Amino acid sequence: MSTLRISGLASGMDVDSMVKEMMKAQRVPMDKLNQKKQILEWQRDDYRSMNTLLSGLKDLSFSMKLTSSYRSRTVTSSDESRITATASSSASLTSYNISSVDKLASAATKVNAGALSKSATDKIDADSGLYDQMTKFASYVDNTSTGFNWKKGSIEKESKTIESATDTIQLKQANLDNNLLLSSSVKVNGKDYQVVSSFTDPKLPGQVIVGADGKLNFSEQLTAGSSVSVTYFTPDHTDVITVPGGIKDFQLTKTSIASGSLTSVSVKTSSGSIDNYTVVTDKTQLTSGTKNVYVDEKTGLLSFADTIEKGAEVSATYKENYFTFGLQSYDTNGKAVNQTFAINGSTSLNSVINQINSSSVGISAFYDTQTDRMTLTRSQTGNFNPTGNEIHTSGDFLTWAARFDGTVTESGGDNAVLTINGLKTERNSNAFAMNGVTFNLKQTFNTGSVSLAVGNNSDDVIKNIKAFVDKYNETISKVKDKISEERYRKYDPLSDEQRSAMTDKQAELWDEKAKSGLIKSDPVLSSALNEMRQNMFATVTDSSINPNYNQLAKIGITTSSNYLEGGKLVLDEAKLKKAIEDDPASVEKLFTNTSSISSENGLMQKLYDTLNKTMNSVKDKAGNSLLVNSQFVIGKELNDLDTRIDAFNERLTQVEDRYYSQFTAMEQAIQRSNQQSTYLSQYFSK
Repeated sequence: MSTLRISGLASGMDVDSMVKEMMKAQRVPMDKLNQKKQILEWQRDDYRSMNTLLSGLKDLSFSMKLTSSYRSRTVTSSDESRITATASSSASLTSYNISSVDKLASAATKVNAGALSKSATDKIDADSGLYDQMTKFASYVDNTSTGFNWKKGSIEKESKTIESATDTIQLKQANLDNNLLLSSSVKVNGKDYQVVSSFTDPKLPGQVIVGADGKLNFSEQLTAGSSVSVTYFTPDHTDVITVPGGIKDFQLTKTSIASGSLTSVSVKTSSGSIDNYTVVTDKTQLTSGTKNVYVDEKTGLLSFADTIEKGAEVSATYKENYFTFGLQSYDTNGKAVNQTFAINGSTSLNSVINQINSSSVGISAFYDTQTDRMTLTRSQTGNFNPTGNEIHTSGDFLTWAARFDGTVTESGGDNAVLTINGLKTERNSNAFAMNGVTFNLKQTFNTGSVSLAVGNNSDDVIKNIKAFVDKYNETISKVKDKISEERYRKYDPLSDEQRSAMTDKQAELWDEKAKSGLIKSDPVLSSALNEMRQNMFATVTDSSINPNYNQLAKIGITTSSNYLEGGKLVLDEAKLKKAIEDDPASVEKLFTNTSSISSENGLMQKLYDTLNKTMNSVKDKAGNSLLVNSQFVIGKELNDLDTRIDAFNERLTQVEDRYYSQFTAMEQAIQRSNQQSTYLSQYFSK
């Protein structure tokens, strides 16, 4: 565009308006290009909406190619008070006879020897810390015989992600409690590893040696990216706290501090000097100006006599009260599953129970406040340890405080024993699967057998077929309506100027007409509708299909008598149900059969192939959201139009500049003429 435009200063003419009017005629071809571009974009969107519609039917036809859509099974029991059953689509149409159930599967259970509390009038509080109420337990004799075997040290937990394959890991702490190495807990990617003192020869996978120096040696290589979680024990624990602001009180990371164990407290000031503090036993001794510190051993709150400056480092070394215990059960393969629990003294009985119940050991604990007793129960029914008990306990807490001592016996832990089709067998659970049938044993019996028959659930099959018919009808109706829309050729897309001259409602109605019929009589979609109709009413010639059921019409699915509906399917549910009940296998194959011979393919295979071919053709023409314009036909046309529009815009700019240049020249000529006239007028007036 020209940088010099003189608009009517000399002539008094409205040059801008005149140029604008002159440019209108020049812009007509540009408007045509923009209209053509808009039509192509609308066409593209219409095609894509059709592909989205066809995609929904294609997905459903894929599901209908699967045998599971036609094998909904039902099981009838001659005595549901004794046995019920359900069946999956893989179950055969057969029957079972269970002549006896000698024993139901039960979960192993241990009930403790008696009340946990020493006094019925002063019971333990299941929500309070165990250390502070250990004297309430019946197991408590004195501080040397508490029934817990309290330890003083520190429970440490650490997690690592392995960066490269290795069979060794170094923990942060290098001074572990040598007496509790085997009580450590190690998990790799959530799987428990067995802590051993030495490896067997050859090494067994899933084992680890925990060294007193904090080094873990695994019996196998851990792969890069493995997640390792370790719980271990150290003689003491040190907290280093950076003071956030001038404060006196600090919360230690541990609670239930062992009495007298906090012996070393120091503060490193911002200047680098280190002040050692004296631990006092009474908070009243925190006199200002003294280097005294007090710890609430129950809560772990550390209090100083004076405010500690911001940025200083507080260091405190101490021990916590804790105890350990172990549980062992067995997995479905009969392999022992062990779990060690480390419990801080401030932990409540309910929290201990929650830890047991959420662990991977497969045992549930329960405490009844009314009877003041505990139980341990396997999470699974059945006998997984034929040579002994299912539940094994270790540690003073379970043996004495919780009273699971040697007098406690285990009950339950039995497999279900039954005779089915003349074969006596056992199962770990009362609900078990066999050949696609899940049996549910409800009671024992040895007289009067129970018969179970697996049959076809024709109602579910009809429901699946009906859903397909509805989707098919909806799809062909919408496609037919779209390619039958009237094309209003007098309604071109609006230019910006035209749209601005209309109300919103007028523009909306105009756009509706302009968008109509853009893919009218499209050959790809028209051909697809014809081919889909042929697919639906083809005869499947496979010899394994009963000739009485080798067409849709023969199982109760016909076309509408109204030709305007474009071949919509009409379902006769009664006839379909009869066909399914008479020969379910043939009905299934009518839809699902696959063959290298086209005429032997099932209807869903034929339809799926047609839809797939049609959608690919539409995608070649109109693309999808993942393709760029250069990858489909309409997109290439849009790119070409964009190039032409850019070139025409450049030409319009040149024309407009030329008009302004001409008017500018005229203005300058008029101005020179005016100047000469003024000069002459002044000259002759003298």
